[in-house]
Amino acid sequence: MKRVLCLVLVVMMVLTCAACGSAPTTQNSPSAAPTSAPETPKATPAATPEAKSFKIGVVIPSGDHGFTGESVAHAKMEADALMERYKGLEIVVKDGLEASDQITSIENLLAGGAVDLIMLWPMEGEALRSAAQSIIDAGVKLVVYDRLINNFQGLVGEIMGDNVGIGQMMGDYLNKYYADMDSVQYLRFVGDSSTVTSQRSDGMDGVIDKKFAQVANTFVTNWSTETAQGQMEEWLNAKSKKEIEDLDLIVTHDDEIVDGLMNALDAYSGPAKINIKLITSVGGREATMVKFETTKLPVKFCTFYFAPAFIREALRLSVTHLYGEKYTGANLTNGQYLIPSFSISNAGSANHDFNSYRKSDIYAERYSIGNF
Repeated sequence: MKRVLCLVLVVMMVLTCAACGSAPTTQNSPSAAPTSAPETPKATPAATPEAKSFKIGVVIPSGDHGFTGESVAHAKMEADALMERYKGLEIVVKDGLEASDQITSIENLLAGGAVDLIMLWPMEGEALRSAAQSIIDAGVKLVVYDRLINNFQGLVGEIMGDNVGIGQMMGDYLNKYYADMDSVQYLRFVGDSSTVTSQRSDGMDGVIDKKFAQVANTFVTNWSTETAQGQMEEWLNAKSKKEIEDLDLIVTHDDEIVDGLMNALDAYSGPAKINIKLITSVGGREATMVKFETTKLPVKFCTFYFAPAFIREALRLSVTHLYGEKYTGANLTNGQYLIPSFSISNAGSANHDFNSYRKSDIYAERYSIGNF
């Protein structure tokens, strides 16, 4: 009996010790119940793809001032930004004074080999047709900016400001601005004979009311402030007091043209009174807006945004195409990428007045090259 009792006591002591040794501790047990919901496991980051190597040649007009000069500066700044973003990307910018210079640049790029795409801003579309075809024939991709090569096949894309749309917006604005007048006499100053000029004129002429009468042949300025100033001075000197005073409107295609016109109008000291109510233009240029803030004449200004910074979009289209990315910087319309525009005016009824435009991100990008 004693032996049985001792055996029972031994078994109880063993069980007690075993229970004490297995008691869980909150600190050390990995199976302790969580005090909050577990976090969703984070996916392992995918390996960074190997950088693709591409070379783009950019062939554009040259210039040290004005629209083309600013465009060259924007092209070079955007090229640097894109090469920083896309490792393995090389962009070479070639600017030339004449169509022949651009042809030579294209020949050199193709002869050098290893170029994947050429972005071309032709000085003259027809003069560059054969050179553009040589790009396609060499198996190199081609993007054309601003000035068209009519009926040209094989392009990645054509990209430009919406010139027809700008002309239509200008015509609609004029219809509203002069709604209370029975007849409107105007002069027209354009840049050159390129598709840019014809598209802007056709867009306006297609919507403008019949009461608008152009009172002289269209002045072709070659986009020159000085040429426009001389043409305006000659017109003022040649016309009668009544003809000058009957002029209600001047239509132009570029803010630098307007600068020349305003120089002539501000300096005019003849017997006639200047009754021009509005000058329309294309651009969005700071120096031109300032002229209308400082002039003593009653004339107002309405311009439709078209900036040297547009060339950045041509480079972005080129790069996104090579890298197989989606491009969203312009509207694809009838096979062309059209960069949208908007109105800027100190005469009211526009998308922006001068001050709101100056506060916009678009203005900031345009003048990111500095006081050019």
